[in-house]
Amino acid sequence: MKAAMRFLIPFLLVAGLVAGTPAATTSSTTEQALHGKIRQQTGKPPMIVTPDQKAYTVTGDDFTKAQMADSRLNGREIEVDGHFTSATNFEATHLYTIKNGRRYDITYWCDVCSIRTHLPGPCMCCQGPTQLQELPVP
Repeated sequence: MKAAMRFLIPFLLVAGLVAGTPAATTSSTTEQALHGKIRQQTGKPPMIVTPDQKAYTVTGDDFTKAQMADSRLNGREIEVDGHFTSATNFEATHLYTIKNGRRYDITYWCDVCSIRTHLPGPCMCCQGPTQLQELPVP
């Protein structure tokens, strides 16, 4: 039994280290939320200005970048989930509008085709205009 334990303990230690390695290396960032107002200026990327007047450039996937650039959201109170990539840059994974302290998903709706999307712009089907709609997050 002692011989088996001498073999088993180092094996379990190595297995534990190997199993722990991916979790330790896959995520070097922590999900955070950034709250403020969208500020859009011609020729500059959209930013979020926080209540303490700090400005952050927001990057992210195509949906986030398109929503940040939607002129209908300029000056609106928003919250983005994501992480800081530098002292003044934030990479967003999701963007919400805020009304009365409550989060809303941003969507775009075509009345003609009954299609909902998360990208602003013309309807992917009829090419008609889409309406900005905000849906409460449960």
